[in-house]
Amino acid sequence: MSLRTLLLTGLAALVPVAGVLPVSAGAAQGGGGEPTVTHEVVESFDGVPIHTTLFWPAGAGAEDPVPVVMRAHGWAGHGERGLDEASSTTMALLGAGYAVLTWDERGFGYSGGEVHVLKPEFEGRDASVLVDWLATDPDVAPMIACETARGVGGSCPDPVIGMSGGSYGGGIQLLTAAFDGEFSSTTSDGRSRVDAIAPEITWNDLRYSLYDDQVLNLGWGEALYAVGLPAAQAEGLDPGNPAGTQSGGLDPRIHQAQAEGLATGRLSAESVDFFGRSSLAVYGAEHPVRVPSLFVQGSVDTLFDLTEAARNFGHVRERAPARLIVFCGGHVSCPASYADADDRRFIDRAILDWFAKHLRGQDVDTGPPVAYRTNAGVWRSAGDFTPRDAAFLTASGAGSVVSTPVPTTIGLDDPGSVLDQPTNTAPFIAQPNRAGDPHAFTVEVAAARGGDLELVGVPKARLAVSGIGPEAHLFLKLVDREAGEVVNLQETPVRVENLSAEPQRLHVTMSGVAYTLPEGNHLDLQVSTTSLMHTAARTPAQADATVQVDVPVRRR
Repeated sequence: MSLRTLLLTGLAALVPVAGVLPVSAGAAQGGGGEPTVTHEVVESFDGVPIHTTLFWPAGAGAEDPVPVVMRAHGWAGHGERGLDEASSTTMALLGAGYAVLTWDERGFGYSGGEVHVLKPEFEGRDASVLVDWLATDPDVAPMIACETARGVGGSCPDPVIGMSGGSYGGGIQLLTAAFDGEFSSTTSDGRSRVDAIAPEITWNDLRYSLYDDQVLNLGWGEALYAVGLPAAQAEGLDPGNPAGTQSGGLDPRIHQAQAEGLATGRLSAESVDFFGRSSLAVYGAEHPVRVPSLFVQGSVDTLFDLTEAARNFGHVRERAPARLIVFCGGHVSCPASYADADDRRFIDRAILDWFAKHLRGQDVDTGPPVAYRTNAGVWRSAGDFTPRDAAFLTASGAGSVVSTPVPTTIGLDDPGSVLDQPTNTAPFIAQPNRAGDPHAFTVEVAAARGGDLELVGVPKARLAVSGIGPEAHLFLKLVDREAGEVVNLQETPVRVENLSAEPQRLHVTMSGVAYTLPEGNHLDLQVSTTSLMHTAARTPAQADATVQVDVPVRRR
């Protein structure tokens, strides 16, 4: 499938495909029959209509109230609207006796308003309005389990609520957990009414995801804009929209950022601030997340990488129970060279166990703080990411690279048009540079002797860069030499400005990794000025660099 085809089918709206899962902990208390589905258009705080779908498990009722899981969709998507659209994660939740509420985020699907990329004052307030609705609607509230005594007329001031979903649907979970206490109209203690969340493949800081070190992640930025623009306009205009005709659209600052990136290769301070305000890394300082959080992140996800997951995990675990699962997949498919580990089944079991413990209060073992699998396909446990028992491979070297205004093509024998490339080659993944390429140099880090080396955690690098030219963009990549693959398909961008004879010293946190280097293979670090994923510098330069890298490893 070409990238063009994938874009037209809603590339970034998807969360990992789920497989059918037998009921685990927290199973429904009997009750046969099919789940029931109802739809409601809920008016948000500013009058914007929000289209919702509520799935009730078989047997749920006022005499047997159940917890509800608010399940959110990805960028440019819409909520699951019927059993024929329901993911197997939703079906597993229903089978375990949870109600599931889905909704179309502001600006997408049938809902009205503009897309603001998850701002507290817009999408955050929408989510709290939905909790208010669940808590007070006389037809809904009696059927939902409560943490506090019911109010007058069967209201449920503090319903038992979890949240799940991936990507954009993970971002809204962090936002709601952080701000619901401030926006709540049914409680006054400032505490979030969300009791547990399970965000998948989501971000910590969009400034890092899309513009790390002021280098545009152009491949993903263009793809997200390409699918987001029509999605925010099309479905709302459907004559059959139960919310009425909705014009939708993207916030003008998204268009502004798109124009800035294409025209200059940079984002203005206003655009950087716009994306920062959608990020836990920014709002979490004053509005931290204090609810039990299960994070699920893909090792080969080049949009939201493992470093972001480690930061989210670290933020929450200082305040509440937290767990991190590292699987193979995400916004990038698991490579064919990686062994299968039944990832989706593992994830769904973990979600059910997490909610059983934190929504139902059951005595359930939710597993170690960190569970990960590498390309070898075996699940491992750790107390942190980077694991506390990890050693570090340290290597250093030096080299010179040229930077040209038009990037050379790397790793593809016949690149053609980027939009016609298969998604496993461009433009979302890093490729190794060929030997002798003047745009890269290579430093050997280690050879796996006496057994495999398990690379697990967040590598760090230190650079001293001198040279000639106004700027250079350097890309750091760990490479499995014999496999001919970049480790977990990841590269880390570094912008160096005003090159001169005086070296500039830089400390770089690289993309996290979970990868097994087979015995006999060599691990290299490549420093390159070319990329298919990120923007290269627009002016010629020569950079002379010395580099030291520290890679966390466990030996198997």
